Amino acid sequence: ECYVQNTAREYAKIYAAEAEPLEGFGKVPEIIPIFLVHRPANNIPYATVEEELVGEFVKYSVRDGKEVNFLRRDSEAGQKCCTFQHWVYERTNGNLLVTDLQGVGMKLTDVGIATLAKG
Repeated sequence: ECYVQNTAREYAKIYAAEAEPLEGFGKVPEIIPIFLVHRPANNIPYATVEEELVGEFVKYSVRDGKEVNFLRRDSEAGQKCCTFQHWVYERTNGNLLVTDLQGVGMKLTDVGIATLAKG
């Protein structure tokens, strides 16, 4: 989970750096970091922690495609998430697709990655 989210985060940083000089592009989606914490005295010795996102949680894209979300199409964050997905797909020559883009505004969490190698 940490590896997937933090890998997607690195792509988001490159995307942001490329979008920044574009006049009028504005804010870009940010994938928040996730950390693995070792808790040896606990029954469950490992946990993940991340920043708390406060506000309306929105799913901009979902893995199964069954959920229709008009905020994906009609909001700036939704449009930029779709743009980011397309950018990653193109940047990796179709080998990677960031999926399950969801979060609050431009702050995203719990993303997934689909790879060409694994289908």
